[in-house]
This record gives sequence, structure tokens and C-alpha cells, in this order.
Amino acid sequence: MTADIDTVRRALHDHIVKEILLRKAPLAPDEDLFAGGSGFDSMSLTRVLVFIEQRFGVQIPDEEVDLDEVSTVDRMARFVAGRI
Repeated sequence: MTADIDTVRRALHDHIVKEILLRKAPLAPDEDLFAGGSGFDSMSLTRVLVFIEQRFGVQIPDEEVDLDEVSTVDRMARFVAGRI
């Protein structure tokens, strides 16, 4: 499967906002997902990794996940797009 970074970013953003954080307000592309009280935690990240595998067919082993690379929607999109 091929997907450009904008498609990946949009899919990740929508999934995180609607399914993980359960909020209506959008996330800024550079908003730190793990920052104070956002509600995003290690279980949230696990759910996003499952979504990535289902949506894009990309399996990312836990040991390859660097929290700096997945701390924002933009960084996460680049991380995923580089593996598609």
C-alpha cells in the first residue's frame, strides 16, 4: 500500500482525536500527545499502533518505537510514512 504523508497525518489525527482522546477540538500537528493531562498514554499509543497496522498494513514492533518519533501527530505521520 502506498500513502502520502498528508493521508497518513489526516488518518492518524482523526483516529487519535475521535477514537482515543474522544474530543471535538482538533490537534495541532506539533502538539505533544504525551504532555500534561492530554489523556494520551502508553495504552493510547498501543491502540494507535494497532490502527496503523490495520489501516496501512505496517507492523511496528515495540522495540522500534521511539517516543520522540511519535510524540506529535506530525512526527508520528513521518515515522509511519517512512515504513509504508
